[in-house]
Amino acid sequence: MAAVADFLGFPEGGVAVVTGVASGIGHQLAIQLLAQNLTVIGLDINQAGLDALDLGSGFHPRLLNTADKDAVDALFPKLREEFGPIAYLANNAGPPSSAPLSIQEGLAQTAGSVQIMTAAWSKTPPPDGAAVVNVASVAGTFSGGPPPAVVADRIAAVGGIGNGWYGAGKAAIAGLTRYQAVMAAGAYRANAVAPGVIETPRIGDLTKGAYGKLMIERSPLGRLGQPDEVARVIAFLLSPASSFVNGVTLIIDGGGTLVY
Repeated sequence: MAAVADFLGFPEGGVAVVTGVASGIGHQLAIQLLAQNLTVIGLDINQAGLDALDLGSGFHPRLLNTADKDAVDALFPKLREEFGPIAYLANNAGPPSSAPLSIQEGLAQTAGSVQIMTAAWSKTPPPDGAAVVNVASVAGTFSGGPPPAVVADRIAAVGGIGNGWYGAGKAAIAGLTRYQAVMAAGAYRANAVAPGVIETPRIGDLTKGAYGKLMIERSPLGRLGQPDEVARVIAFLLSPASSFVNGVTLIIDGGGTLVY
C-alpha cells in the first residue's frame, strides 16, 4: 500500500468521545482529533470547564460523571441517535491523585468508570475499525509512586496518594484494557497509555515543587511531559494507523521509569 500524507487514516465523518475534556490531556486530545476532521463529543464533570472551551463547530460538550452508570447508560443511545455510530472512545477522565478516596472509591472512579463507559459505548454498537484508549499511569502499572520523602507534605495535606487507591486504580485500568482487547473479539481494539509526570493544571503544585525538580533531574530527556505529547499518542492508538495494535499499555514518560 502506498504511503499517504495523513498516515493516521481517520475516515471522513468519524465520531469520537473524549472524557475529561475540560483541561489537560483531554483538552489537547480533542484538539488533535478535531484537526483530523472528526466530530468530537467532549464529556466532563466540570460544567465551568466545559463552558470555557471554544473548539469550533465540530466539538459538542456534554456534562457527565463517567462513574454514574445510569447517566452513562442513558447518554450513549442519545449520542448514537444524534451523531451516528461512535467509532472512537478515549477514557481519560478520573480523579486527581490528591483526592482523599478509599481504595473502593478509587477503583470505582478509575477502572470502574472505564468499564462503565466502554460497556455503554460497545452496546451502541460501534462501527468497523472502532477503538478505545484508556488512560492509566506509570504509577501502579510500572512504578510504585513518587518518593515518599519528596511528597510527604502533600500527603499530609490531602491524604490522597497515601492510601494507595491511585496506583491500584491505574493498574486495574491496564489489566482491564488487556481483558477488553481479548474479549471484544474484533468488535473494537483496546489499548492504554501510561503517562509519567505530565505538566497539567491539576498537578501543578507537584510539578512546580521539589517533586517536579526531581523528575526533571532523573528524566533522560531532562524535562517533564506536556499534555499534547500524550494526546498525540492517544490519537495514534485510536487511528487506523495502529490497526494491528491491541492490548498494549504504552508508557509515555520520556524514559523516566528506566532510571534507577
